[in-house]
Amino acid sequence: MSLQPLIPDQSAPPVAVQQTAFEHDVMGRYVCNNWDEIAAQQANGGYPFDVVIVGGGMFGGYCAEKLYRAGARGALRILVLEAGAFLLPSHIQNLPQRLGDGVGGPSSLRAKDDGVTQNIVWGMPWMSNEPFAGLAYCVGGRSLFWGGWSPRLTPADLASWPQDIVTYLNDAAPDTGGYKPTEEETGVSPTTEYISGPLYNALLAAFQAAKRNVASVMEVNEAPLAVLGSPPAPGVFPFDKFSTGPFLMDAIRDDAKVNVSYGDVSRRIFLVPRTQVHRLSLSGNTVTSLDVSSDGKRFPIPIPPGCAVVLANGTIEATRLALASFGIGSQQFGSPRVGNLMVHVRSNITVRIKRSVLALATPPLSLETAALIVRGTALNRRYHLQVTAAAVAGTDPEKNLFSMIPDIDLLHTFVRQQDPNWVVITFRGIGEMEDRRMLNPDPAKSWIDLSNETDGWSMRRAYVNLVASAADFQLWDAMDQAAFDLAFELAQRNGSNIQYLVGGVFQDQPPPLRPAPGTSFRDKLGTTHHEAGSLFMGAPGSSITDTDGKFHNVANAYVAGPALFPTLGSANPSLTGLTLARRTARRIAARGRTPGPPAGNFTPLSLNPNDWLMVQQPGSAARVVHYGDVLETAGDPFNLSYGLYWYTKEVFSNFRLWVEWRVARLDDNSGVYIRIPPAATPNALAAADQDGYEVQIDERGYDSATNTTGNAIQQTGAIYKLAAPSSFPSKPVGEWNSFLIEANGSALSITLNGVPVVVNYNGNRRTSGNIALQAHHGSSRAQFRNLQIERL
Repeated sequence: MSLQPLIPDQSAPPVAVQQTAFEHDVMGRYVCNNWDEIAAQQANGGYPFDVVIVGGGMFGGYCAEKLYRAGARGALRILVLEAGAFLLPSHIQNLPQRLGDGVGGPSSLRAKDDGVTQNIVWGMPWMSNEPFAGLAYCVGGRSLFWGGWSPRLTPADLASWPQDIVTYLNDAAPDTGGYKPTEEETGVSPTTEYISGPLYNALLAAFQAAKRNVASVMEVNEAPLAVLGSPPAPGVFPFDKFSTGPFLMDAIRDDAKVNVSYGDVSRRIFLVPRTQVHRLSLSGNTVTSLDVSSDGKRFPIPIPPGCAVVLANGTIEATRLALASFGIGSQQFGSPRVGNLMVHVRSNITVRIKRSVLALATPPLSLETAALIVRGTALNRRYHLQVTAAAVAGTDPEKNLFSMIPDIDLLHTFVRQQDPNWVVITFRGIGEMEDRRMLNPDPAKSWIDLSNETDGWSMRRAYVNLVASAADFQLWDAMDQAAFDLAFELAQRNGSNIQYLVGGVFQDQPPPLRPAPGTSFRDKLGTTHHEAGSLFMGAPGSSITDTDGKFHNVANAYVAGPALFPTLGSANPSLTGLTLARRTARRIAARGRTPGPPAGNFTPLSLNPNDWLMVQQPGSAARVVHYGDVLETAGDPFNLSYGLYWYTKEVFSNFRLWVEWRVARLDDNSGVYIRIPPAATPNALAAADQDGYEVQIDERGYDSATNTTGNAIQQTGAIYKLAAPSSFPSKPVGEWNSFLIEANGSALSITLNGVPVVVNYNGNRRTSGNIALQAHHGSSRAQFRNLQIERL
């Protein structure tokens, strides 16, 4: 089976649904495009992309979906380039148990790329002094595998962040931004909708009592997990464990459905997997092309004027691209280098507590799992404990907490297999590392630069230097001590009620407090996937990006993700990173507008389709499509497609009309008609040409009578066949232009992009009438927006 071409003249052949020995890859084919398909729609009249996002993972996929929604009224076009492939349609924990064991995460830590992608998708493209888990090379990225913990940053965490960001994050108004909408759509709020029952109730009460005797513990709360366990509205399925994959997929399929009749040239969002971005090229301070590899070929992708580029491919890889492309960072070390790289210090302390001290029924009567978050402060820094607990027979309290249980018999089996005497509790400590916000990084601290080793495309890899300071170790000690103290309080300060997991076996004595990282209960520094801060935001001259995520020294390049953080706090950075990605998407969607009409009493023309009427030649396929605030002419390339889109709501006499427009190809043709007869007039199209005026849009000035171009009286800015423009200040194809059309008595004037091109032409046709937009021929497409009028 092959998908039919989305437009009849698409030159690239359709790509078949991929068949393997085991499956039909319908989802991948219905969501992704290859580069040849992108090139084909561009060649056949697709408008330039307004945004290119590098990385279709957790933050890139989310930012792309938000841009698609926020940019709907402006018909923004979005291209997502993902280095990996399409893998899963949803979070791996939304799938049946065990299915994800082979792809669920890296099986080992590495300090450099060994050329092997682990577990299908996990790769390590950089070098480091500390082993890392690497990147998830797939659509959705690590959002398909993450644990879902999503605490907010506290006021103390945000104390040195830019104030406008603090205000934004804490905005409680609906739909304006901040944490609240992100929490609601990811399932963080409400928090305990699926974690409940006797164990949860007993554990919450016990922790509330225990914290009174542990000085550094500030609060105990419900676990902020990105899992929507109940429907957000009646008749709507729960979203379950959050990942960005379904968000991005839904945007792409929604776009394809809206444009099913018009094809790829009118689609607004595309995802191209297996496409690696190596470098961004600048002209002055603007990104003008991307150096990419896709399908075994290496080539440049031009970035059109006004297009934004968003680096969303992870903190380290986004930083590598910035170092290789923008000249940021200090050069004093022989290579560009940036500091402020932060991860979390992390521990996993597991104990088991007797059920009797928690006043739980014996044996368990239902499946018992629970989760809490404990926040603390020590040494003027923050930590938190992600607490998971279960009456599990074994050592892993998350065994059932984050797994799909697909049938009732298996559920009953799990209930029967629970430990009748003990509750297993893990305290996953997450501690804040010191920030080092400086443009000249301290070589003894944490930083990223470009290594001397190159990858398969001869590009220098990133080198990551990750160092925990003495103060970091002190916080680590305080955090772990708080976990041990809380556990002992839960056991009612009685050693016979508690055992500690040491070397995979429960024993009566706790392990030593300060083991070396990577041994016992302390993880190595590179294990959290929480890298942040190396492209930190702030004021110009003291940071790398601004609070919209834009690089200070680059006009059209942005960052989405935790690389923007000035400080890390102790929270998993995902919730804050997603919330900032939403902000960046909205700021990009709002950019690129022209200043609008000059001062005056301009009012918008109605865009209600009921106020417009398409009048076309018999048998014509001409139409105008409404994309929010953008009107686009369209037709059938192989059939007659000519018509005028009449604005029927009002008749105008003397006025100034502001119209913004653009074309996608040099041979696109359209026009703005003024003072034309009513649409019900017999032979209305001919009457419009004879009795009204057309302000021409034709970049070539094509004359069909002589089959020549360059005829000024038929070129953009002309009053068609009546008055030629005195100059041709039209912008390059694909960019937005503006007309100011003035009609006062018999005098007509045209201003194109702020330049008067027709001044006081003395017309002798109608002095009042309707306005219309021209759909000229089947393959011609023109877009219009921001239509405003001032009555004189």
